[in-house]
This record gives sequence, C-alpha cells and structure tokens, in this order.
Amino acid sequence: MLIRPCGICIVGNRLLTMRYTYGSHNRFNLPGGSQEGEEQVVDTLHREFMEELGVNIEVGDLLLTCETLIKNRLTLHLAFQITRIKGTPRCNPAETRAQEVTWLPLEHLGRDILYPAIGPELESAILPDHPHPTHLGRLNQPWFE
Repeated sequence: MLIRPCGICIVGNRLLTMRYTYGSHNRFNLPGGSQEGEEQVVDTLHREFMEELGVNIEVGDLLLTCETLIKNRLTLHLAFQITRIKGTPRCNPAETRAQEVTWLPLEHLGRDILYPAIGPELESAILPDHPHPTHLGRLNQPWFE
C-alpha cells in the first residue's frame, strides 16, 4: 500500500491544485506525494510542496482519508488542511509532470476531476463544525493515461 499525504489549501474560495492533461481530459491533483524512506507524512507534505511548487506551508488538521485502487495499486490518501502558504506556487518541471497550478473555484469541485476524487465531500469537510478526520472509504477514481 502506498501512503500519499496531500494538502487542502483554500485561499479566497479557491482550491490549490495541479493540472495534468491526459488526451482530452484534465485531472486536478491535490498537491502531495509519496513518502520517502522513514519520512513522517507531515514532512512529506513540506518536501513535496517545496519540490513541486516552490512554497513553504504550515500543515493543520487531518481532514479526510480515502483509498484508491488503480492498476492493482492501493493508495491511502491523507488529506491535511494547509493553514498557510508562503510564496507563490509554480510548477517545477524538474519535479512534476503537471502543466500548471490551477486555483479551482470551490463551486467547481463537483464537476472537475480531482485526485483523489473527494470533490463532493470536500466542501463539508472544511466547515468548522465538521468532525475530523473523516474516512471516505474506497473511491471510484476516474483515471486517464
């Protein structure tokens, strides 16, 4: 099982994502990635945001967990709130195949393809009175190559 921490960073009713294009399909990933060595998940988030986007972050609460099964690879996603971002995120082509940083309007979360596919659940998860963390189980993840 792969463990993939990712960050939920919302600024001005927009969600920070990284846009990937597969054929005629766009997929918007929550920034994050796989642990290296004995790295703790929060350290993974700090490293991935710096490597791929060139920004420092402050990590808040664990908001959501979910699983995806793609090509016989099970991944556990741990979605943390990003409480502060320092700098302007820009994709580093040496570290990611993402085409660009995209700030998705929150009202688009139900129609755009996120990775992991937590769009419908995300809006309620960021409410202050929502219990954290919430495990969503295994998601039906649209996948393109």
